[in-house]
Amino acid sequence: MTKTMLERKKPKLICDNPINTLGKMMQTMRPSNTKTLYNFIDDYILPLGATLDHAGNAVIRIGDSKVLWSSHTDTVHRVSGHQRIVVNGDMLKLGHGSLSNCLGADCTTGVWLMREMILNNVAGLYVFHDSEEIGGIGSSWLAKHHNGLLDGIDYAIAFDRKGYDSIITHQSGGRCASDAFAKSLAKQLPNAYETDDTGTFTDTANYTSVIGECTNISVGYFAQHTANETQSISHALELRDAMLRFDESKLVKSRNAGDIDPDSFDYRFGSYDRNYKGYYSDNGYYDYGFKSDTKGKKRSYNSFYDMVDYIQDNADAVADMLDQYGITLDDIIDHVEGSNKG
Repeated sequence: MTKTMLERKKPKLICDNPINTLGKMMQTMRPSNTKTLYNFIDDYILPLGATLDHAGNAVIRIGDSKVLWSSHTDTVHRVSGHQRIVVNGDMLKLGHGSLSNCLGADCTTGVWLMREMILNNVAGLYVFHDSEEIGGIGSSWLAKHHNGLLDGIDYAIAFDRKGYDSIITHQSGGRCASDAFAKSLAKQLPNAYETDDTGTFTDTANYTSVIGECTNISVGYFAQHTANETQSISHALELRDAMLRFDESKLVKSRNAGDIDPDSFDYRFGSYDRNYKGYYSDNGYYDYGFKSDTKGKKRSYNSFYDMVDYIQDNADAVADMLDQYGITLDDIIDHVEGSNKG
């Protein structure tokens, strides 16, 4: 983070109808480390009283709270700038003929929700993370260099999940939140929310060793990372209303920071050996977090298996992306059969 970025001036606070604001925010295409992203932070986050740390995370604390609220400011747009969006019934979506590769509700809706909570003085430590989409860089840095900022935080709640009803209990192959916590959180959310152990990755996964309960909840978008992405207006408003009434004293803390749930790894890694601090399968021990594939390439579990999880969870969106890149079913079959023969 450059000194110039840390010293940027804070412009006037934007106050508008909440959905108008969400629409304006959604018009921005914000890949990491771009001018549009920095302008977005200047316009919508710094005027709230947030400060930037040396990794580009924007942070603001309201009141005495044990909750870290999480979202990320970057999107997966291929280029920066602005795009046209339209309202189609209850959904925000890209305008007809748009050349943009995604709407960017992931994670613009999360940023908008946190902004609404701050404007209404809901207590919490608010962290608008930098560069989630290219590897959780901002949250990874903060987990290691928080210098006491995270002391006393028991819960990390991200607004960065598709659908209407998920409270994530597992990310990156392991448990990140207890069922007891998730169920206590569900009581304060719209009626459909329930525990979900199919999470892949968002920034709160990087805090599991320093914060006991780390989750991610649905905000009403679908087909994220694709040109078909949509955002439900009614769900965004319903969740906003629930968060403005939020009472953290009703949360239940069951998981402790750093806890490892070995059973949650069995379906992909085999058993976890606490003494060896590695995973064991039929082929023997693997170094913690890595495995060499058949071609001798060292492959990270956290990247490779997150990708497997994500593809399984978003098959339609991945197929759409492959189709846009000109990859056909025959291409996929040839590759898979060729790999199996090799």
